[in-house]
Amino acid sequence: MVTQKEIAEKLGISRTTVARAINGSPLIKEETKKKILELVKETNYEKNYVGSSLAGKKTKKVCALVVESKNEFYTSEIKRGINLAIKEYKAYNYKIEIKTTDINDPEKQIEELEKLLKIKDLDGIIITPLDKEKVYKIIKPYLEKLKIVSLGIRLHNDIPHVGPDHIKQGKIAAGLMDNLLRKNEKLLIVDNGDDKVSSKLYLKGFLDRINNTEIEILGPLEGNGIEKSVELIKDLFAKEKIDGLYINRYAHDILEKLPKELLVGKKIVTNGIGKIIKGLIKKKIIAMTVMEEISSEGYTAGKNMFDILYKNKIFDEKWEVSKSRIIFYENLED
Repeated sequence: MVTQKEIAEKLGISRTTVARAINGSPLIKEETKKKILELVKETNYEKNYVGSSLAGKKTKKVCALVVESKNEFYTSEIKRGINLAIKEYKAYNYKIEIKTTDINDPEKQIEELEKLLKIKDLDGIIITPLDKEKVYKIIKPYLEKLKIVSLGIRLHNDIPHVGPDHIKQGKIAAGLMDNLLRKNEKLLIVDNGDDKVSSKLYLKGFLDRINNTEIEILGPLEGNGIEKSVELIKDLFAKEKIDGLYINRYAHDILEKLPKELLVGKKIVTNGIGKIIKGLIKKKIIAMTVMEEISSEGYTAGKNMFDILYKNKIFDEKWEVSKSRIIFYENLED
C-alpha cells in the first residue's frame, strides 16, 4: 500500500502537506490539494490509522484557553484553527476542549487556569496568557507532567509558542504608510492603549519605522476610547490639513463612526482584520491592512501540542512566528 510519505516524495512536498490535503484542511492552496488528491486516487491510497504507532495511544486531553476579543473575527478564527487540528487528529484519540474568557478580565482567566490544573487526567494546555508573569508562576510547578503551548502572547522563553511578531507587523504598516504619503505630508497617530495582546506592540513597531521618514507626525495622541477618539479626529481634521491616519486599537469601530466624507482622500493603514475593516477596504476608505494568519495560528498550536504529546517532540526554536499578510482592495477575499 502506498504511504503518505511516498506520495509526498513523488510530488516533492512534505508529508504534512499530504496529510492536510487528505484530511480536508483549508490551510493549503487549492491547486496543491487538487494534485495530491488526484495522485491519492490514482494510487488507491487508503487512510490507515490502525497501522499507525500513534493510533493505539490512550486519549490525550487538552484545554485551550482562548481570549474573547472585541474583534469577534479574531476569536472565531483562532477557534476555527484549533477545530481544524481537532478534526485532523481525531482518529488518534486527541481531544481539545476550547474555553474562552474576556480579553479584559485576566483574573477570570487565572480562575479558569487554576480549575484546569486540578484536573488529574489533563495532558496539556494551550493558552493566550493575559497576565504572563502570573500565569507562568502558577503553571511552573506543573511543567514536569503538563505540556504547555502559548498562543498569540508569548508566555515564557522556555514554553513553545505560536504567534505573530506584532512589532514587525506595526513596522510593515508604517512602511506602507511611508509609501502612501509624500515628504512633509501630515500623519495623525491615535493611541488607544494596550489590549494586552497586540495594540501596544503594533504602535511600538509603527513608531520605530515611521520616525525614520520625512513625514510630519502629529502624535501619538491618546484616544481614550472609541467615542472620544471620534471627537478628537473630527476636531483635528477640521483644524488642520491631515493627510494620513493610523490608529493602533479600535480602528474599525472609530473609522466606522466617522463621517465618510471626512475620510475621503485620507491615507489610512491599519493592523488586523474583521468584517468592518473588510467593508472599509471595499469602500476604499482603508487603503491597506496588515494581518496575521489567525486560523493558521490556532491550527499550529493544536498541531504542535499533538507533536509534543504523541511524538515527544522537543522544539529547539520555541517561537513559531506566523506569517503576515497585506490586504488591499485588489486582493480582498470575501
